[in-house]
Amino acid sequence: MSNSFRQSNDRASAPPGLEPPDVVSPEARVPSSGAGSPAPPAERRSRLVGVDVARGLAVLGMFVVHVGVGWTLADGSNALYPVAAGHSSVLFALLAGVSIALLSGGVHRKVNKDLGVALWRVVVRGLVMLVLGTALTMMGTPVSVILAYYAVFFVLTAMLLTERWQMVAGTAALLGVVGPVVSFVVRGLIEDEGPLFGVVEAINSYDPFVALADEGVVDFLLTGSYPAITWMPFVLAGLAIGRLDLRSVRVRWLLVVSGFAVAGAAYGVSWLAMNVLGGAERLAGGFDPLMGAAYGPAGLEEVLYEGFGGTVPTTDWVWLLTGAPHSGTPVEVFGSGGLAVAVLGVCLLVAQRLGVLVYPLMAVGALALTTYVGHILVIWVDEQGLVEGTPLSFVSEQLSLTILVGSLVGATAWRALVGRGPLEWPLHAVSSWVATRIP
Repeated sequence: MSNSFRQSNDRASAPPGLEPPDVVSPEARVPSSGAGSPAPPAERRSRLVGVDVARGLAVLGMFVVHVGVGWTLADGSNALYPVAAGHSSVLFALLAGVSIALLSGGVHRKVNKDLGVALWRVVVRGLVMLVLGTALTMMGTPVSVILAYYAVFFVLTAMLLTERWQMVAGTAALLGVVGPVVSFVVRGLIEDEGPLFGVVEAINSYDPFVALADEGVVDFLLTGSYPAITWMPFVLAGLAIGRLDLRSVRVRWLLVVSGFAVAGAAYGVSWLAMNVLGGAERLAGGFDPLMGAAYGPAGLEEVLYEGFGGTVPTTDWVWLLTGAPHSGTPVEVFGSGGLAVAVLGVCLLVAQRLGVLVYPLMAVGALALTTYVGHILVIWVDEQGLVEGTPLSFVSEQLSLTILVGSLVGATAWRALVGRGPLEWPLHAVSSWVATRIP
C-alpha cells in the first residue's frame, strides 16, 4: 500500500474535478466587462467556460499518461509525457478546489443556511467518490485511482469554506512546505519496521477499505499515490482562487504571471540543488542498491523522468529537492501547482474568444467524471481481453485512439444534446437532495 516509486508500467491517475454550477449555457455568456469591474447579470449567472477547458486539457493529459496518447520520439519516448506526467492530476486537484469555491458562491461566498447546504453537498460528493473510487480500484487496472482520495480532500476542504481567500491561500502555501517534510519524517518512522510500523499495521487491519481495495485511511492521508498531506495544497489553492473574481481580466493575468513565476522559482531551486550543488550525484551514489533491493533495474534518471508513486524515499533529505512527477516534494507542490494556476489563467483568458473551437474540450471537461470512469472501464475491458476476436477488437488494437476520439466525440454530443453528464447528473441530484434535508 505504501508507494515509494511508480513502476514504469503504472498509470498514475488524475482526478476529475468537481463540476461547477451550470446555470446557463456557455453560449449565453456576456463578454467580460473588464478588470475588476462588476459583471453584467447575465455573465454573473453563466458558467466559466475556461474552467471546463482547463479540466478538458487535464483529461487529455490523463490520456497521455494512462494510455500513451501522443507521438513517439526517436528514443522511443512519448513527446507529450513530460508535459502531462504529474501536471494533469495536479491541475485536476486545483480545479476541484475552484469548483468547490464556485459551488459555495465563488467571489460572493454563501452564508447561513445556503452555506450549510453547499458544505453538505461537498461532503456527500466526497462520500460518493469514496464508494465509486473503491469500486474502480477493486477492478485491478494499472491506473492509480484517485476518487477515494477525493473523499478526504472534500471533507478537509469543507472545513475551510467559511474562511477568507487570504486565509485559505496562506494555509495552502504553509502546507506546501510543511506537508512534504512531515510526510518524510513520519514515513521514515513507519518504513523498515520503524516505531510507527505497528500502529499502521493495526490501523490497516481494521480498515475495511484496505480489505476491499488494498488502500485505506493511512494511504489516503500519508502513504498513498495522492496523500492528502501533500495534495491538499493544490485543492486549497483552487479554493482560494475560486473566491476571486475570475471574470476579471486583471485576475486572470495575475494567475498567469504568478503561476509561471512560482513554478519557475521552484524548478529553478531544484535545478540548482540537483545540478550545481551536487544533489543528483549524492542521490545517485546511494540509489542503485536501493533500486536493486526493492524497485527493479531502473536508474535515477529514469525514475526522475517517469515519476514516483506519490512519495519519495526517506533515505536522504535531498529527495525533497527533486521536482519529479508525483514526488510529493515542496518543489513539485509549488512547481506543478504554479503551472496549474498559470494554465487555468490562460484558459480563462482565451476560452471565450475561441468559442466553438474549444467546445469539444469544454465538453470533455464538463463531463470529466463520466470520462474518467469510462476510460478506466475501457482499460479494464482491454486488460481482460473481452473484445479480442470480436467486431470491437479495434478498442484494444487502438486503445489510445479509441479513448481519445470516443471521449471527444461522445462528450461533445452529450453536452450539446443532453447537458449534464450521465454520472454528473446523479452526483448533482443525490448531493443536492441529501444536503437540503440535513438540518
